[in-house]
Amino acid sequence: MKKIGVYIHIPFCIHKCSYCDFYSVTELSLTERYFSALKEQILSFKYFLKDCVADSVYIGGGTPSCVDSKYIVDLMNTLKTVIKFVDKPEITIESNPGTLDSTKIKDYLFCGINRISMGLQSADDDELKMISRIHNRSEFESAYLLARILGFKNINVDIMYALPGQKEETLLKTIDYVTALQPEHISFYGLRVEEGTPLSRQYDLLDRIPDEDTQYNMYIHAAKRLENAGYSQYEISNFSKKRMMCRHNCRYWKSGDYIGFGPGAASFIDGELYSYSKDIKSFIQKPTDRLGNVEKSEILTINQQATQYVMLGLRLARGIESKEYKNRFGRDLEIDYGEKMEKYIAMKYAKRTEKGFRLTRAGLLVSNTILSDILDFETK
Repeated sequence: MKKIGVYIHIPFCIHKCSYCDFYSVTELSLTERYFSALKEQILSFKYFLKDCVADSVYIGGGTPSCVDSKYIVDLMNTLKTVIKFVDKPEITIESNPGTLDSTKIKDYLFCGINRISMGLQSADDDELKMISRIHNRSEFESAYLLARILGFKNINVDIMYALPGQKEETLLKTIDYVTALQPEHISFYGLRVEEGTPLSRQYDLLDRIPDEDTQYNMYIHAAKRLENAGYSQYEISNFSKKRMMCRHNCRYWKSGDYIGFGPGAASFIDGELYSYSKDIKSFIQKPTDRLGNVEKSEILTINQQATQYVMLGLRLARGIESKEYKNRFGRDLEIDYGEKMEKYIAMKYAKRTEKGFRLTRAGLLVSNTILSDILDFETK
């Protein structure tokens, strides 16, 4: 049977953060209708998924924890009737600490969710207010300890750097605070100012974003601090304890198959890459209208899949491997990328490994520039 990952989008938020570019809505009155439509969409894929088995499920958003947990339990029960699961799958739910309580946490565990991701972002309350988060440090700590006490043995905590006015000192204090709690996984993201977000129009804050040199130092020093605390970097923005990497996200970075449900969700199955339009009301009206709901769809050629493999694989600390590249695409990694990588090897942004190529930590930080230079985006 084909192993796949499943992504389910819950677009609701109590309040949209100023920097967020993910598809979300604050119309919580649509919750019941949305989950009814979402179940209908999932059930319509029963035949399509009959020969598949899920090894990971990721319930993302939005803020899945802002809705009543009865909807999440019902959703998981529906999913189990549509697709088989491997033994001990990884099932993650994203959450905001300000929207968690004991009932929700117990319900998540009851329906099979075994990994919870908490968006702390900063342990400094002034920084949290500045980026319009709805929780404070104390609320995060209470939610984290509650999840641990009630039974979650796999917890991720999100941290952000390069916030307006942020100093390296306060960032490292956040790192120390989080690592002292000993979560299994830490996601460490740099702030990106996306066009159209409220932050992109807050010029007083934009002027206070650390410059590139400061951001570089923040990233390098924080990564070393995380490493010294027992967290290995396995991807540009992700660190984990031994054998606790996020299985679902690794599937993305290794160009594995996954299927998405809900508006804005993407899928990659048998070389076809498609995503649904970001329109909750249209989705509620016709949840099974795949043709009408799909915003983008493309069947990737072998060459395009090979390019995608390199683009995503170089995000990983382990890099890309010649043997896997050859087996999957019938191409020679050295011929395709050897010469292109030499420049970055000389600059100490990349290294040759026994199996292929990888980026150094400094290279990971500027990976977008490297990838735009070495990748061939031809569509043939």
